[in-house]
Amino acid sequence: MKDKTVLEMYLEDMKAIKEIDEKELNELTAALLCGDESAGNRLIEGHMMYAAKLIKPFIGCGEEMSDLISESHLALTMAVMEYSHGDLKSQIKSRVEKRLNEIADEEKSKKDASNRLADRINELMDVSSALASDIGKEATVEELSERLQISKDEVEELLKISLNAINLEKN
Repeated sequence: MKDKTVLEMYLEDMKAIKEIDEKELNELTAALLCGDESAGNRLIEGHMMYAAKLIKPFIGCGEEMSDLISESHLALTMAVMEYSHGDLKSQIKSRVEKRLNEIADEEKSKKDASNRLADRINELMDVSSALASDIGKEATVEELSERLQISKDEVEELLKISLNAINLEKN
């Protein structure tokens, strides 16, 4: 729940920033389209709370809250800077949610890859133990390769990874 607290504190800080009403929004978007940088800055500032609130569904996706906040602000900035017409708020929402979904997908892919690697190492250890029991000695890389139907290089790499993990646990 640490992430939720960080977000709540951040949102509390954002309350100090004046929200943009419809009239100001229209004036600022018109000024932005005419190249007024300060209008863009105010649009970004005025939508920071909105962008931060879009983070809530992504809490717990595996990414640090500060990173989610940073990414939402980056997406907000890009949406404002690339604005050319239409509903700015919906463009901000789309851009922020797209980026946060990309981050969540990246984290899920990393976790899935890590789980697959752990499964491969566990399988290697199980086969190694079974072969040691069957033949009465530690299995060679060649025997493990043959039993698992993977290359010797892959067996060696999995063994290195498992040894590194064991060494890390000892330290």
